Amino acid sequence: MGIEAIARRTEAQGKLGLTTVDLVGLLIFQFSDAPNFQRPCRAQRINAEIEEVVKTSDLAEFVEGNVRFAQPDISGQNTLMVVVYVQRQGGVDLSIEEIRDRLTGAIQAHILREDFNVTPLVSVMVLETPDFGGNLR
Repeated sequence: MGIEAIARRTEAQGKLGLTTVDLVGLLIFQFSDAPNFQRPCRAQRINAEIEEVVKTSDLAEFVEGNVRFAQPDISGQNTLMVVVYVQRQGGVDLSIEEIRDRLTGAIQAHILREDFNVTPLVSVMVLETPDFGGNLR
């Protein structure tokens, strides 16, 4: 084997070694911060579970949910911000405040029970349909 062949082989091995080191470095970087990469998926899953909690409550209809992680986190907790919009179900005679309080408690309890490792800060907005008094415009 000539000197040129040995030099080419050594150069190829060096490039392969650098590529491997680069790949390992990228994997370490990605998985060292995995919780931040997983946050959007977790928020979507939690939003779907909140919709189920509202449906099974028989108090209101789920309209929309906004779930996101607070940036930056409050010290010592993984803060999850939740705003849920619901509409009172027909035949429910509870006050808006009672519906809001019951759903807030049910949603927070469910999130904590499912062990998402978050501190859920939940706001439930009970929306009412407008009363046109028979005058539809």
